[in-house]
Amino acid sequence: MSPEPEIKPEIKIEEYGEGFKTVLICDDNAETLNLINYALKELQYKVEISTGSSDTYEKLRFNQYDVVVLNENFGGSAPENNEVLKFLQNMPMNTRRHIFLALVGQNLKTLDNMTAFSKSVNAVINKQDLPNLVNILKKSVADNDQFYKVYKEILRKLGKR
Repeated sequence: MSPEPEIKPEIKIEEYGEGFKTVLICDDNAETLNLINYALKELQYKVEISTGSSDTYEKLRFNQYDVVVLNENFGGSAPENNEVLKFLQNMPMNTRRHIFLALVGQNLKTLDNMTAFSKSVNAVINKQDLPNLVNILKKSVADNDQFYKVYKEILRKLGKR
């Protein structure tokens, strides 16, 4: 009898580097989480999902994300008292400027710039518009990239980013 072949578990190594766009999803509602996850994978983002507020803080401390999608009720908080949103709003501007922050909520008007400005986010998205998230993010991320294009080019030339 020949010995049975050794079965080795497959090790999945995530590749990150130049050209990869990363996203952190902060949503604990299974229905909306699935819609957001699907849309971001379709846009070819490397997706990470946060399991709670402390997990989010840890991930943001050690990783640079291109996009963060935050449900205003994440972690069981009320929209006006969301701890993760407060954390991101108080992040140093030189770090925060490189993150596209999208806030998802029940009573938000999708792509309302005044609401986005008042909440210190890049875009607000109504929960009912999540089936259109691919198009919403394509437009709003492209607009944001265009807005900061010259600024980011100058930072790169100065060796600061």
